[in-house]
Amino acid sequence: MAFIKVFSGSIVEVQHVRQLLQNKGIEPIVKDNTTSASVAGFGAVMPDFQELFVHSDQESEVKKIISSLE
Repeated sequence: MAFIKVFSGSIVEVQHVRQLLQNKGIEPIVKDNTTSASVAGFGAVMPDFQELFVHSDQESEVKKIISSLE
């Protein structure tokens, strides 16, 4: 199973896009480097920055949804 990054931004932006995708039946994965860094004992390079990943099979559908937001 391959996952690809389809969006990145602030927590607010990513959570908004995540909610839109979930409403369409797509379950994205949110990667938060701030949380990962603090758990590992490091400082965050870009606080409040997240990345959104989806399964590669859903890439084209997700990109259409995201492009409709712009």
